[in-house]
Amino acid sequence: MTRLPRIRNPLLRRELPWLVAEVVLLLILFNANAPELWFWLVVLLVILAYRYERWWSSRPQNDDSRG
Repeated sequence: MTRLPRIRNPLLRRELPWLVAEVVLLLILFNANAPELWFWLVVLLVILAYRYERWWSSRPQNDDSRG
């Protein structure tokens, strides 16, 4: 039995579960019927909004107050 290679990039290692979840949600969206479609679309949008907020709050701050 072969083992999967360990991901060395810490950013990719941290983001991989989120990327997998988003791809799974997109596959669900492609196969969903009308009532389910809106539910899974909202779930995907909430996850993307959460990730955007986390990215926005963790970006480096420019300190332009010196001068």
